[in-house]
Amino acid sequence: MAASVAAADYAAGLSFYKKQQYAECIRELREYTDKNPDPRAYYLMAYASYKLRDFSGAREYFDKTYTLDPEFGASSLVFNK
Repeated sequence: MAASVAAADYAAGLSFYKKQQYAECIRELREYTDKNPDPRAYYLMAYASYKLRDFSGAREYFDKTYTLDPEFGASSLVFNK
């Protein structure tokens, strides 16, 4: 059950990102990453922060992305689900 809740949190964050609701995306993915450190989520939060012109926040989330997975790339994201 916890895995399905986590997947729903990630999906909600991704949905907000696609709708360009960046603050909501960050809020949702923050809850997700509190329990599931996931480079995909940090990467989305980094770009959402960038879109909000929060460059220091973007840098922080990019740093977390690449700390967790130094080989991470945008191709690791799946936007069509």
